[in-house]
Amino acid sequence: MDGFPDLTIGEAARRAGIATSSIRYYERIGLLPPPERLHGQRRYDAEVLGKLGFIGVAQSAGFTLREIKVLMDGVDGPDGMADQMRSLSTSKLDEIEALLERTKAMKGWLEAAKECGCASPEECTLFPAPGEEPPASLPIVQVAGKDCRRPRA
Repeated sequence: MDGFPDLTIGEAARRAGIATSSIRYYERIGLLPPPERLHGQRRYDAEVLGKLGFIGVAQSAGFTLREIKVLMDGVDGPDGMADQMRSLSTSKLDEIEALLERTKAMKGWLEAAKECGCASPEECTLFPAPGEEPPASLPIVQVAGKDCRRPRA
């Protein structure tokens, strides 16, 4: 048929490098519009590949599918996505900064732990001291040299 979308779900998925189940899910949650059907089979225009690429890049940048939906609604809206992009990017940057701090703490802890020779958590500064309240998050670890043992009282 002339003018009828020619990409099957399998072809769209193959070209986008994703699973067909992802495309079905994106349709179900409203990221992609329902496709036309030919004899019950989904058929897509080539523009779906751009939308799938947009979703993939946004996911790689750390946006959730809910956030991507907000961005896509902006793209399809009269004013574009700029306001949504700035707002979501600002909050995402805050999340990433917190993640980087946590990652630094994890790296320091693991570097100290790989040299650990302690026989128990009680003698190791990497763990809360007996009776000490556990920290809300992993603290940045400072050890003297390579020894993470608690000083003897």
